[in-house]
Amino acid sequence: MRYIMKRMDTSADRLRRFREEKGIGSGAELARLAGVPEATYRAYESGRRPLTARAARELAAPLGITWQMLLFGKEASPTGIAINTPEEAAAALGQRVRRKPVAKVPQTYSGPTAAEIITMGGDTWALLPVYDATASAGPGQLIDGEAVTHRIAFREEWIRTVTTAPLDQLAVISVDGDSMEPTLRTGDTVLIDFRQNQPGDKDGIYAIRTGNGLQVKRVQVELGKRLITVISDNPAYAAQPHINPDDIHVIGRVIWLGRQVGA
Repeated sequence: MRYIMKRMDTSADRLRRFREEKGIGSGAELARLAGVPEATYRAYESGRRPLTARAARELAAPLGITWQMLLFGKEASPTGIAINTPEEAAAALGQRVRRKPVAKVPQTYSGPTAAEIITMGGDTWALLPVYDATASAGPGQLIDGEAVTHRIAFREEWIRTVTTAPLDQLAVISVDGDSMEPTLRTGDTVLIDFRQNQPGDKDGIYAIRTGNGLQVKRVQVELGKRLITVISDNPAYAAQPHINPDDIHVIGRVIWLGRQVGA
């Protein structure tokens, strides 16, 4: 009698299978959708590098599955596996647990709501949350705890041309006031990348929170100093120079705007 040894299903096997079932034609495309370096992804799918818990979480989102299913082949449930965090998964796999430093943000700030992924017309679309919060030229409302009023669909392939941020770090808010005209006008919607919360050497437009609430302003780092200048593009409003970065909270960078024509 002959016995045939059947190879166990590995995370590399599941990664390839789920990618093909999702209709994603190449590892390079999935790597781009997940914001993972292509060379690293190739090592995961070939089995040359063990899939980590955190990488599984990033790759599972565009595949439309849970990271537990990708990593273990089972869902987290009383009848499946009792692993609910990447740290628990890393410990179960004997992997080193790496914890990223936690940014100092107010305890009320919880970040954006996770995006929903759908497939339509052969394309993958991310339904990004639109918050019931207004970014104002004057005292603004707060984004914290605000309900998501609706969602806007962005083609995921297009999103990857403007940012590599995970989809759960993107959200849309509205602009109010005239301090950023002509760049931004009242009623404009702006896409915020919450991961870009550290202004660099070049100025950019950011959603910030100060004592006046939530605002969208141009933020410029003063070279050679640990200070920033908050700028309104409308010359009728004076710039606010020499601000200690600790006195404001940078929520994220504006990477796209939508505007109604003829309004």
